[in-house]
Amino acid sequence: MLRMSKWAIALAGGVSLFAVGVDANAQTLSEALAQAYNSNPTLQAERARLRVTDEGRVQARSARLPSISADASISRNSTESESTFVINGTPVSSNSETDSTPKNYSISANQALFRGGRTSGAIDQATAQVMAGRETLRIVEQSVLVDAVTAFMDVRRDSEVVSIRRNNVEVLNQQLQAARDRFEVGEITRTDVAQAEARLSGAQAQLSAAQSQLAASRAAYERVTGQPAATLQEPPALPDLPQSLASAAELAYANSPQLLAAQYGEEAARYGIRVARGAMLPEVSLSASASAARDSQFSGDSRDTTSVTARVSMPIFTGGLNRSRVRAAVAQEDQARFQVNEARRQVTEGVTNAWSGYVASLAVIESSSQAVRANEIALDGVQQEAFVGLRTTLDVLNAEQELLDARLTLVTAERDSYVAGFRLLQAMGLLSAEALGLNVDSYDPAAGDNSRGLFNNFDLTPWN
Repeated sequence: MLRMSKWAIALAGGVSLFAVGVDANAQTLSEALAQAYNSNPTLQAERARLRVTDEGRVQARSARLPSISADASISRNSTESESTFVINGTPVSSNSETDSTPKNYSISANQALFRGGRTSGAIDQATAQVMAGRETLRIVEQSVLVDAVTAFMDVRRDSEVVSIRRNNVEVLNQQLQAARDRFEVGEITRTDVAQAEARLSGAQAQLSAAQSQLAASRAAYERVTGQPAATLQEPPALPDLPQSLASAAELAYANSPQLLAAQYGEEAARYGIRVARGAMLPEVSLSASASAARDSQFSGDSRDTTSVTARVSMPIFTGGLNRSRVRAAVAQEDQARFQVNEARRQVTEGVTNAWSGYVASLAVIESSSQAVRANEIALDGVQQEAFVGLRTTLDVLNAEQELLDARLTLVTAERDSYVAGFRLLQAMGLLSAEALGLNVDSYDPAAGDNSRGLFNNFDLTPWN
């Protein structure tokens, strides 16, 4: 059973049994995770995408409410006319000029009373899509947090590798100087000196490669967290993880955002069938309008009009369009159902791989620790034997190389084990800012849902 509170306390304080004597200004893993949570652009973009999805439910609910529009116009008309009359044989001309300023006002409202279940279906579908979007956000959030942990541990690992390889260069440099001194007095041959020189050159090349890898890891850290990597403290101990693969899988099936997102996607597809079938049913609506016209024909002219209309429409023949849409919606539900099965298999695979990787990394740490201790003893013995002439320079160089390889393997295994622990938490769906106790304002997806608004308290159930 996981005890996340213990992990939260340890991570929030950046406490470590091995952090004694580190720089007080060194950056903790908790700080790195908080920076990634607050500033990572991938996570910020996914939050914005979810806000777009939230608006889909608002738009779906708008079909339950009346639509009201108003219109107003004013114009200026000027008319000039000329007429000629014959009176008693004498032509008489008459000129006239009229001006008018017509004004028209109108307001109309339309309310859908019955839409064959399309409105309620669209609302339920949009709600399921919002819930799926929230699970997708959890997927991205977990991925960003794991990336931050990975980048943090990569920098620490590569820094340790550089330190080990730099120390190796110094040791080999001393070994070469000693070989040259022994060659001068005739204790060893030129071959021994050449072997020491070759090992030193190889170590220098490996040190350069390690420094390059450290620079790359620092760049990745800055990309994920938005801050350059300073001195990084020893991370706190991992939380108590499940004792068996079965326990881990059970937690994953209940909490994995990947599986939950697929299940909500299937639910949304099921409501899509209701929307498609609703288009085959009659639609009932009520509309009302009122208009007023002033000075339309002449000054003082006035007309007022009101109307209320009930409308029923029923599709009779659509060329197979509506039935095709229903079949497509049914097929989409089938697709979503298979995607749920696929997601469950992927969760099973993911948690199995994460569990196996974590268990294997613990075994590698144990064996690597034993190898380091054994190689330290072996190197000490070979050096003493070489001092009395029982070992060659090559034997000493080989013993030093074996110790170096064991130390590098141990450093890498410790990094892999820590990252594997976080990947197991990710596979189980238990990796979040709240669970880790990060000092951040947790993003609340519901806070950006504007569907709770002016008409939220009205019973709109009959308006479907």
